Amino acid sequence: MRIREEVIGGVTVLTPHGDLDITTLPAFEARVRDLVDGGTRLLLWDLSEVGVLPSTAAGFLLQTARRLKDVGGRMALSGGSPLVMGTLRTMGVLAVFRTFGTRAEGLRAMEG
Repeated sequence: MRIREEVIGGVTVLTPHGDLDITTLPAFEARVRDLVDGGTRLLLWDLSEVGVLPSTAAGFLLQTARRLKDVGGRMALSGGSPLVMGTLRTMGVLAVFRTFGTRAEGLRAMEG
């Protein structure tokens, strides 16, 4: 798995490419922890390139949202495929996240 990382107008955008599964999640968790510890407060996950998002990854997203909230930050999700968003909906976690159909919509909302 590869993760593209960009900072656009104060929002850190993370775009994982591939599956967020038990084999790839630890490296991703470490990078996100470093970002938050380093001062990142606005985080947008662009899920447009994610094929599979199992419950462990959904749990990680929830933990990240809580951690950001604890330090005065916030996060959102954008661009998830119907399969990815359906998985999150089935797990009942979509209510926790602001979600946007596209990355551009997410950036506008996060920057505003």
